[in-house]
Amino acid sequence: QTMPPPVASVTPPRGTASPATVMPPQSVSAAQGFRQAASVSREARAELSFEQLAQLAPSVVMITVHDYSGEAFAGGSGIMIGSKGYILTNNHVLEDGSFFSVRIENDEQTYRTKEIIKYNQVLDLAVIRIDRALDPLPVYHGPQLSRGQKVVAIGSPLGYFNSVSDGIISGIRVLDDVQMIQYTAPGAPGSSGGALLNMYGEVIGIVSASSRGSQGINWAVGYEFINMFVQGFVK
Repeated sequence: QTMPPPVASVTPPRGTASPATVMPPQSVSAAQGFRQAASVSREARAELSFEQLAQLAPSVVMITVHDYSGEAFAGGSGIMIGSKGYILTNNHVLEDGSFFSVRIENDEQTYRTKEIIKYNQVLDLAVIRIDRALDPLPVYHGPQLSRGQKVVAIGSPLGYFNSVSDGIISGIRVLDDVQMIQYTAPGAPGSSGGALLNMYGEVIGIVSASSRGSQGINWAVGYEFINMFVQGFVK
């Protein structure tokens, strides 16, 4: 049985919002260079700029949820985590969906899938797969995160495709046995499933929830659970 959430989940919006115009990023090779930089040892690397981190947005997708009649009724975000079409998102983003359509930045095609490869209701994590090669983001492996640490969130709040926002980590909390990152980067319905990055372009969390009635109190499932959950998909 699913434990009742300690905070209100970010409920994806009904209907389809008009996405904001996305400025074209630099070449894919430049983005790949930033990912390679993120894999260098911590002692030898420098933080990326916000502009450089924004260029990683093509590895974050927008997910639209459809009912049995094909009507879109909800939406969220997802993170490319495996080159063979694997995308990590929140379990609640996919809830009650019959099938899902995935939109990728700089790709005119929309990818439809019914494949939910794996899910966990307690962690609120799920993996779907599309028939396309992907350029995944690296997931952080390292020391515990720190309060005050700068973060960048990428997702599609209210359907505004791959919006980028920044903030800091407010705290690390264990809620119902799940380690959650409390952070201040703005979010809204549709942000769920998006990437929370450190300043080296690594996924440190997946955007999962906000506290109702409170500004700047947002939650992400931490990288420890992500690494455990996506074993076998990251290549």
